[in-house]
Amino acid sequence: MNRPGGSRARAQAQRPRSAPNTPDWGATGLFLATLFVTAFFLDGRSSYAVAHRAAIGVGIGLGGLTLLEMRHSWRHLFRADLMAMAALYFLTLFEFWFFQSAFANRITAPVVQQGAELVLWGFGGLALGRHFVPGPSQKVTRLMRQPTPPSLIVGVFWVCTIIGYFYMLLAVNFNPIAMVESMLGPRFGRPWGRGRLGGWYALLYELHLFKYLIPPLFGVVVARRNRYSTGQIVSVVAGGLFTFFDGFASGTRNIFGVYLLTFLVGYSFALPHGKWKKAAVVSGAGTLLMYWATSVMLAFRNIGLGTYLAIGERARYLESKSGLFIDYNLQNISRLTEVFPEPYSYVGWEVPYWALVRPIPRAFWPGKPKGLSTGIEEALGAEGLTLSTTFVGEAYMAGGTVGVVLIAMVLGMLSSWWTQHLERRNSDLGILVYASGFFAIAIGMRSMFWVTTGMLPAVAAVVIGTILLRQYTSSRPQRAARAVH
Repeated sequence: MNRPGGSRARAQAQRPRSAPNTPDWGATGLFLATLFVTAFFLDGRSSYAVAHRAAIGVGIGLGGLTLLEMRHSWRHLFRADLMAMAALYFLTLFEFWFFQSAFANRITAPVVQQGAELVLWGFGGLALGRHFVPGPSQKVTRLMRQPTPPSLIVGVFWVCTIIGYFYMLLAVNFNPIAMVESMLGPRFGRPWGRGRLGGWYALLYELHLFKYLIPPLFGVVVARRNRYSTGQIVSVVAGGLFTFFDGFASGTRNIFGVYLLTFLVGYSFALPHGKWKKAAVVSGAGTLLMYWATSVMLAFRNIGLGTYLAIGERARYLESKSGLFIDYNLQNISRLTEVFPEPYSYVGWEVPYWALVRPIPRAFWPGKPKGLSTGIEEALGAEGLTLSTTFVGEAYMAGGTVGVVLIAMVLGMLSSWWTQHLERRNSDLGILVYASGFFAIAIGMRSMFWVTTGMLPAVAAVVIGTILLRQYTSSRPQRAARAVH
């Protein structure tokens, strides 16, 4: 005899469910329409006025896109493709919500309009590309859903911490006090800089990528602290806070921003179902912290946090502070439209090729190219400096507007593919793996040359997690046998 409602339950179970992580075409259509309207009204008497209109238009469209994607679940806020567009917006347009007196004197309005249009094409490519994506990797999905004991997660945390800080300790002869003192100094004068290690020792510098796994692990343990012992929580919190201090003291805002982003993703997604208010509060606090850090880190990155904390230096900075400055990436993108394709020709396939081979250590490949035939700094007459143009500028150097759209679509596809691994059934290890992928996504918006390098922490999380899980699984029968005897 069938139970009441049994047939209905079976029917619902048999009914194909729509993929919860599939992008919404309606939301994309609305966003593209907003981009079109923004482009139509993209003019102004000053360069700041043009940038300000672009910031408002894209900001409204991105907000509407996010709200529509979150209709079914607040966890959709942590879709990788949405985070990619949010990162690009932060890097290119967000600062122009605020008055920028210096920007108007640096570049003309017509040139900024050309750069802003390229940024709009970049957003459009990201939005479209996220719809053309294959299904998730079954091997990664199985790993992310496999239950993991708390001891294994803490073990992964300390493996990453020890490996991630090894090169820094080596540079100061394993003196932790000297390491902290160096952290407080100027970022280019630290003894563990990549150039200071050189040769095969430069490989040790690359181990710092393991540090990018610490913040998401920190977030997972804090969100699910009822599963962990007091000692485990205290040790993870101490290690996590030290890593945040390291990122902040570095004066490099993209590092601190990635730490904060991956922590928030790990924490929010590890929360029990229905705890969206906690996620909202912590995410809001994180947003305010990043807003504050964006300005403060700029003030001390060349003099060191220790000098900045001196009352005189801090007061001098606060007196001169005006508005919000990020990097004026829009200015650099705009200036590229003046030199490409004339007098410099598009560099074509050099851009994706360099992005692919960049992670290969030069110790393994002495003949590896040193960069593009025409670098950004050379093209803009700023050799000796480091300029950022986000992936939009790099893609424009490769193939103009068409290059921007195509590369944006590829990045959108990659981001959306990673989102396919977002599941409520993910274990603590699965949440770590998913959150660690946001390093590649966020850093890829700043420069597509770092996408492949940014994938390495996620790959490391998969490898370390697989090894430790195998060891744990193989040791369970032995532990059970000892318990019986």
